[in-house]
Order: sequence, then structure tokens, then C-alpha cells
Amino acid sequence: SENVYNIKIKINFKLGSTYMSERGRYKTKQQDLILECLKKQKWRFLTVSQFMDCLREKGVVVGQTTVYRVLERMVDDGKMMKLPMEDGTKVRYCFAGEEDWDKLGKLVCMGCGRLIPLECSKMADFLEHIYKEHGFELDQKHTILYGYCECCNNKRSVPKIGL
Repeated sequence: SENVYNIKIKINFKLGSTYMSERGRYKTKQQDLILECLKKQKWRFLTVSQFMDCLREKGVVVGQTTVYRVLERMVDDGKMMKLPMEDGTKVRYCFAGEEDWDKLGKLVCMGCGRLIPLECSKMADFLEHIYKEHGFELDQKHTILYGYCECCNNKRSVPKIGL
């Protein structure tokens, strides 16, 4: 009779600057450089082209496809937020630590792409109003409001909203 054995083997190997992680994904020096750039741009939403510019400024040569794949992988892993541009033509990405994603509400500047945590004592009243008057419960963790930060608003030639 034949003996059949089922054996699970976990192998981590290293070849040059490329190694296989336990999830079966390759990690390269280029990816580490991209991550380093992302961390320096924390709290800013940037397009792939803007990330490419950032990398070029640091003297890092990497293909746009590689940058896109790394960004998408980080979105899938929950380490990065991905938002469409206001006009829907492009996508922007923002890196932040895991503790930052749990904060309630976010403001995104349409000028500079900055992400600002929405920590406001009036938020509870606003959420209650939306629920009572409109029958809609907002998910604070996923609430994103678009507008202009003070710096970008001062640069705009459009009249400011009188509040």
C-alpha cells in the first residue's frame, strides 16, 4: 500500500534585495523606498503622478506601474486610504498610521490634498440633526468632507463663503 503524507512547509527565502513574505508577496528595495516616501507625505492625498515626482526628487527611479501596485496593495492591507478626485478623473492616496484611521471624520483639502482629522465638539449635534431630520445615520469613521484648508483658501481668488 502507498503512504500519502500531507506536509505544510513554510519557507522564507532571500534573493538579492527581493524576498518572499509569508503572504506570498515579493517585497523589494523599491517598495521600501516607496513606503519611506509615503510616510514623509503622511496626511496628504496625492495622485500616483505626485508620488512619482516625490520619488524622483529623492533620486529614486521606479516605474509608475510599481508605484501603483504598491499603493493598491497598501489600500488592500488597510494602511492607506484611496479617494477619487472631486471630478472623478483620478484617484488620490493617503498614508496614515492605523491609529489615525479610527479617528472620527476627516476633512480633505481640495487644494493641497491635506487630510485633517475632524475633531469638533459640534459633530455630535450635526450627526443628530442628520438622523432626526433626514432619517440617515452617518458613519463617523467614514465621513469625509471636502473643502479648502485655511492656507489654500487664502490663495484662492474665489469669494469666501460667509458663515
